[in-house]
Amino acid sequence: MFVIKGEPAIVAETRERILMEFSDLEFHEDGHIYILNGCQLPSVTQLAHRFIREPFDEELQAERYAQRHGETAEYWKREWHKNSFRATALGTKTHEFGESLAYLRAGHPEMIRPSVISQYSEEYHYLAPIHPKEEAVVHFLDALPPSYHLVLNEARIYSGKNLDASRNLSQQVCGTFDMLYYYDGGGNPEKAGFIIFDYKTNKCLENDLNLRFGKYLREPFNDLVEQDLSLYTIQLSLYALMLEDIGLKIIDRKLIWLKEDGTFEKKTVPDVTEKLRECL
Repeated sequence: MFVIKGEPAIVAETRERILMEFSDLEFHEDGHIYILNGCQLPSVTQLAHRFIREPFDEELQAERYAQRHGETAEYWKREWHKNSFRATALGTKTHEFGESLAYLRAGHPEMIRPSVISQYSEEYHYLAPIHPKEEAVVHFLDALPPSYHLVLNEARIYSGKNLDASRNLSQQVCGTFDMLYYYDGGGNPEKAGFIIFDYKTNKCLENDLNLRFGKYLREPFNDLVEQDLSLYTIQLSLYALMLEDIGLKIIDRKLIWLKEDGTFEKKTVPDVTEKLRECL
């Protein structure tokens, strides 16, 4: 386990606890599969999508799109898959840049990911951003005040560790959070606690069309519009729930929306952990 010079003792203790508590969770990059005690667990992304009322019907939508815009349904499906692959590849690369830059700034260049090592200058202790979304990461990390202390990036966790069995979900779920920071309260210990941050590289987070036509998620989230922002709200509360299960005080959940112009927007999402505990 690594330590960061000058960090509060609670940060190092929490880092060690998380790594120890969830060390038995296996992750297989091929297929993006999580295994615990020989069983595959659903991810937070898969679980959040269960609350979508009408999943996207690719065959039907491709036929309709072809009728309106020409070409064949197969052509548009290929185009959509290529665009999705590009977005996923960019998102993965940007996340790995963010993870690497945070660890570099914490004094651990050995934790720079292989995908971005070519952007690292050892002489200048510098990791070069080569895309606007990576520039946005730099701006976000630059804006973090000294009262925020990095605990972990890209850590795999799962539910079911609450000592009060009634608080555990009926089905275990797992996932990988982007960033966990400890806020020391800025001089007020009563305000101290842990904050979950999550990078998002989507073109947009909200769906104006679904809002206009009143398309909402399934109960108990039927007060949330069916859009990425709502699904991410559920995801971040699932991460919070898992960390609360091992005794962490989660005080905030924030999306860091990285934009094409090199800027970022910070979005606080509501806490829906109790709804999740009740319905799952």
